[in-house]
Amino acid sequence: MIPHVVCIGPHIVDVHVRPVAEIPPGQGGVLVEDARVTAAGTAAGTAVDLAKLGARVTSVGAIGDDALGRLLRMLLEDAGVETDRLVTRVGGRTSTTILPIRANGERPTLHLPGVTATLAAADVDRDLVAGADVLHLGGPDVLGPFATEVAPGLLRHARGSGTTTTVDLLRSGAGPDVLEQLGPLWPWVDLFVPNDDQLRSMTGHDDLEQAARVLLDLGVGTVVVTRGADGSLVVGPDGAEAVPAFAVEVVDTTGCGDAFTAGLVVGLQQGWALPVAARLATATAALVATGLGSDAGVVDLPTTLAWWAERADQVGGPPPA
Repeated sequence: MIPHVVCIGPHIVDVHVRPVAEIPPGQGGVLVEDARVTAAGTAAGTAVDLAKLGARVTSVGAIGDDALGRLLRMLLEDAGVETDRLVTRVGGRTSTTILPIRANGERPTLHLPGVTATLAAADVDRDLVAGADVLHLGGPDVLGPFATEVAPGLLRHARGSGTTTTVDLLRSGAGPDVLEQLGPLWPWVDLFVPNDDQLRSMTGHDDLEQAARVLLDLGVGTVVVTRGADGSLVVGPDGAEAVPAFAVEVVDTTGCGDAFTAGLVVGLQQGWALPVAARLATATAALVATGLGSDAGVVDLPTTLAWWAERADQVGGPPPA
């Protein structure tokens, strides 16, 4: 069965150039080796990787009626994502990020927020959500009133309809205010996928397992926290398990978190246990890190599984047969 995933949240156009050591002063200029434009953000970026891994994906979010909005819609459709539920704001600007990628893969950002936070209840079809296998709510920390006024009821409706709910964050430094602000969401979240910096800053705990258990105590089913080159940590009611990372030569880390979420969702929809699904997530994120842009390196599920199988010793075993 092909899972149907609805991705709600930020839809961003990313413009990547590399390598960039510094911004030239004045009217100066430098030549770069590579440049790429991608569909990104914790909804659109995840949607693209999900579609590449074989899921049916419907994107829901607000974009502008500008050229970048039309480009974003095209990039999503080229990847096989359904875009008919995107909402176009007349006179609005599509969220855009400029990423000068350093030679070591680091990525400072220049960001235009655009119309992302204008998403409203009327923009989301509750029947669509109820009929999906998975609802992924990306980046509620940047969705404005939608996160507190609409999303809790939407997640509750999804859970009541048998839809699995997943949530991640967009901002790098979430802070304790986000933990409190998103309080109404937590009881309706099956799977929360933050990175280590976000989880620590939200909870005030340096120990990641202890930090994850703060979310479990608030009602989250399971927390899977990504740790960059250190892999990930799966924390649930029955304990915690560390999942190692693959060793790769990093080109650009943009979108690795979105790719991880996509791999995790697809693995779980295969019926795999969480730690096994986390290994697919790790493989998907590692492939993205090897190229420029938020979906670089990801071709399809068989290719990703074959890549994992070739490096099975790095993560404690091969993919399921």
